[in-house]
Amino acid sequence: YHGQMLVKVIDFGIAKSMDGNRANTGSTHVGVPIGTPAYMSPEQAAGDLAAVDTRTDVYSLGVVLYEMLTGTTPFDTATMRDAMYSEIQRMIREVDPPRPSTRISASNDALASIAARRRVEPGRLGNLVRGELDWIVMKALEKDRARRYESPSSLALDVERYLSGEPVVAAPPSNAYR
Repeated sequence: YHGQMLVKVIDFGIAKSMDGNRANTGSTHVGVPIGTPAYMSPEQAAGDLAAVDTRTDVYSLGVVLYEMLTGTTPFDTATMRDAMYSEIQRMIREVDPPRPSTRISASNDALASIAARRRVEPGRLGNLVRGELDWIVMKALEKDRARRYESPSSLALDVERYLSGEPVVAAPPSNAYR
């Protein structure tokens, strides 16, 4: 892009053969989840490798977007670090994290720092994230992968819609919003 650097995340470190061929793929043992817990999708945490597809990447991208907006991952890293692995798996599979705007509002000590990095007044930051950005992130972090964006591209398109001031797909289907 005309002398500008462009960074793209192309893999979250977990690959699988999409055609089912496991020969020479370095498959892990059954029942041994792989991945970084803070970025792990519910299907990964459950050890359901058959369910791992592009929507797993959407979940991980949702965690990255959450972190970009709030300065932290959806689940508290200290809690995850201190918990037993079975509890971490349960949290990922069953506990809905707070919306980004809620997390921002609740983090009084970090709010000034987060707002400064975003070049916005601390009082306005939660309002900027509330609504469409909350909807986009929470759709990417859906526990039920069928309700997530179907691909990273569809997530990116919704972010582009938000940036262009167009209605986002993640929005509740109300006529007033549309």
